[in-house]
Amino acid sequence: MSEKQSLPLFEFITLCSLVFMAVCNNSVYYSLNVYLQQLDFTKSLSGLLISVYSLSGMFMYATVSNRITAENAYRFMFKGMVMVCLCGCGYLFIQGFWPLLMLRIGQGVGLFMVLAPCVAILVSMVSQDNVGSAFSLYSTALLLPYAVMPHVSELFGPLVESPAWIYAGTAGLIPVAFLLTLFLRFRTSRMEKQGQSRGEALSAKDSYANLRRLKIFSVLMVNGVYFMIFNGLFFLFQDFAHSRGIYQAGYFFSLQMGVMIAIRLFGGNLFDRFSKRGLIVTAFVFTAGGFVLLNGLHDESMLLPIAVVFGIGMGLSAPALNSLMFVVSEPRFRSFNVNMMMFTVHMGSFLGPLIGGIAVDSIGYSGFLWIAAAGTSGTALAFLLLGRVK
Repeated sequence: MSEKQSLPLFEFITLCSLVFMAVCNNSVYYSLNVYLQQLDFTKSLSGLLISVYSLSGMFMYATVSNRITAENAYRFMFKGMVMVCLCGCGYLFIQGFWPLLMLRIGQGVGLFMVLAPCVAILVSMVSQDNVGSAFSLYSTALLLPYAVMPHVSELFGPLVESPAWIYAGTAGLIPVAFLLTLFLRFRTSRMEKQGQSRGEALSAKDSYANLRRLKIFSVLMVNGVYFMIFNGLFFLFQDFAHSRGIYQAGYFFSLQMGVMIAIRLFGGNLFDRFSKRGLIVTAFVFTAGGFVLLNGLHDESMLLPIAVVFGIGMGLSAPALNSLMFVVSEPRFRSFNVNMMMFTVHMGSFLGPLIGGIAVDSIGYSGFLWIAAAGTSGTALAFLLLGRVK
């Protein structure tokens, strides 16, 4: 019996730390929808400005991901960090629609150049034996900013002239992430890489041909739906809460993310031992139930129980989806396919706030929540049926 391979723990923790700092520079925009409406943008235009960040990320993941390997990752990361830092400070000086549009595009490109290389480095560290627990912990680093930054935004909001100062302040984490990246490059240069160890880029023809496999394509689509739901809820929630008479709702996400993080920290073996497809379907059922409960919300009394329901649903989804993608992918396509998962993250992040903003303008929050519940349930059923196709 072969010995189970372990993660290079110190390097893995360093990677997760710099991912946390990078993602803080996205989740800090929890208040962006409300801030943009204060600048007299409509809900639809606010949704577009929020979503164009993800559209630029989608373009980068679709066109550049196959060129990124564990060996050239750091060159991308250093350039991306400069862009993220500059764009975060740009909100102090920019308030017009077109300049803000360009700023959001720059942020999308910059964060792609930080996070896509991180995936290539991650895939070089993990094996079949620890993929579930590795992606569980890595996704914790991706999630933790969404638990922290909404509360930070509401805490410091009254102390600053505008949210732009909070956005710029969060960009101050990037120099620290830069130093961590230098350290990680030194450490990983001494490690024996798994997977794409020679740093050879994949051909575009082979890369995209592999995406046409049903098992790959179905996981990508379900991941896109998951993040469309997640980001639609995240960026519209503050305005929704205000419409229901709740004016300090940041703790909803703190609890939701707390539950998600607890599942991923203490349930890592769950994702290695149980059916990943079954976990994904279960997660979507919980999430659909959360939308139904949220639609009946009229005061703060049920806010925390609903946050727990969403936390369970969304806590099970992402690690199971990412580890399933790793397992069903051929070894040479693993880094590319996991980065294409990030493409669908951005696809969902683009469509969620955009469609959500249009839906709320057209049919109100109640209609939007019913559509979200129905779409989530339908996705669970379709994914369950596709699992039976050989």
